[in-house]
Amino acid sequence: MLSPRTSPSNAPVRRHGALTVEVALIMPIFVLFLAALLEFGHFCLVRHMMQAAARRGAHLGSFESTTNTQVEAKIREIAGSVIDPNLLTIQIRDASVFDTANFNATTLNVSSLPTVDLSDADTGDCFIVRVEVPYDNVAILPPFWIKGKTIATQAAMRHE
Repeated sequence: MLSPRTSPSNAPVRRHGALTVEVALIMPIFVLFLAALLEFGHFCLVRHMMQAAARRGAHLGSFESTTNTQVEAKIREIAGSVIDPNLLTIQIRDASVFDTANFNATTLNVSSLPTVDLSDADTGDCFIVRVEVPYDNVAILPPFWIKGKTIATQAAMRHE
């Protein structure tokens, strides 16, 4: 039986550079995979934190005598644990369109809705809080594969 280090002619098999070549071929792919995994995890963290901030801000805004400034401050406080809160764009809009018959929410453009002053809102008024940040501003690695995209979350609530 032949040993793994010999050839059929019993001469030693020379494999001195094989490991170096294999590592040189595989390592860039492995590093790219790890970088993508890290970036995806960070994206999920930022999006989850923004969603939590939008929900908490909307919940705060549902109470009587709460102002838009208080809601924005709460959102920036929560999101500030993960990203720079000054990068956020926060919109508080009137969402009474949800109360209309046959409303199609898939076509909703929050930016086109009128702004609402929560301190003057009546009980039962529906409003929406939208939080956005350009992904280029929060990415860990240069976002060459998703350049120019925006992370956006929103929460709708009724004023109590």
